[in-house]
Amino acid sequence: MTVYWLLSVPAHGDGHVAWRDVKSRVGDAEVYDFTLPQFKIGTLDTLVRLSDELAKFDASYENITVKFIDTLRNLTNATNSALASHLLVEDKSVDQYIRSFSWNNAKYRADRSLPEIVGQIADDMGAIDSSLKTKLTQYNAIKNSLATVRRKQTGNLSVKSLDGIVTRENCITDSEYLVTAFVAVPKNLTKEWTNAYERLTDMVVPRSSKKIAEDSEYVLYSVVLFKRVLDEFTTKARDARFIVRDFVYDEEAMARDQLRAREIVEQEEELLDNIAEWIKGSFSAVFSAWVHIKALRVFVESILRYGIPPDFLPILVKPSSKQAPKIKHSLAEFYSYLETSTRASDRAKLAGKSSYKRQTDDSAFDMHEFSNVLSDYTPFVFFELPWTFLDSD
Repeated sequence: MTVYWLLSVPAHGDGHVAWRDVKSRVGDAEVYDFTLPQFKIGTLDTLVRLSDELAKFDASYENITVKFIDTLRNLTNATNSALASHLLVEDKSVDQYIRSFSWNNAKYRADRSLPEIVGQIADDMGAIDSSLKTKLTQYNAIKNSLATVRRKQTGNLSVKSLDGIVTRENCITDSEYLVTAFVAVPKNLTKEWTNAYERLTDMVVPRSSKKIAEDSEYVLYSVVLFKRVLDEFTTKARDARFIVRDFVYDEEAMARDQLRAREIVEQEEELLDNIAEWIKGSFSAVFSAWVHIKALRVFVESILRYGIPPDFLPILVKPSSKQAPKIKHSLAEFYSYLETSTRASDRAKLAGKSSYKRQTDDSAFDMHEFSNVLSDYTPFVFFELPWTFLDSD
């Protein structure tokens, strides 16, 4: 199971020491830089509001990422390994992108305010998600049409198309008064049909029933009767569990139906290919936006936890599933001094730093005030970046 951790720990003026502290407590887990730009911090109220908004965006964009992967998997029936080879982020595999993450300043300029950056990412993701919904609506519509066509082609004789089964020789087509009806009779009722069809209504031509075809469930019979009693005959037949098919032999109509069926098949294949290619092409923007939201969460929570000016070290850790609980406990023990804002403030003062305070309050605020916006509270800033969606088949 592939899971990355995004951590942020106090640097106390020396990021190298902070790196060694983390590295010494994660054992054999892989550790990578996770460099962030110097964002505009803004006010405390803005940060608190963003903390809540980013948590919601994080969950939403994870769902969109999963939706992209599941949609492509369902459309192509591809294995996870095949999907992983197609779903690239900035021409890198997902793992390579995460491990070498660099803030995309060309797209999300760090000199803008944090709310502006978040708003831009939200707009981009909203447009992509809306496009996916539109494309899937189109595809489902054509898929339903294709299912109807295939049902007519592959169902039993009570529902499937009779094109190609009934021939001109089976029909009376040039009579002003007579018509040929085609009736699907359950196999266990064929004797009842033979004995009863002439008496279902008046004006049924005696001994006109002929067997046309059969499958594992039904036998298809033709019968000749007067047009004026066709509706009554259909009702009486239904009461006797015989199914009168709604069929009129028309070679031109059959040709049109066959052409339409071929067009639907071609449209479905073309639309499937188009959506699959669009998903592959758009996945980079989706996953990148999600990780950028994660990065913003790390920054915002680090300012709320550790104060200003920014003096923290963001780190990416990839633990094994067996190591994870032990490593997390070891880190929590080492950074337990951060559990209270007073201790955090004292620690910061030792490093010559001042904590982030409200302008109207000189005392350090209680960090536990913000614990409700954290998905898994730890003494240090901690977020998971799960990547189990494409684990080995």
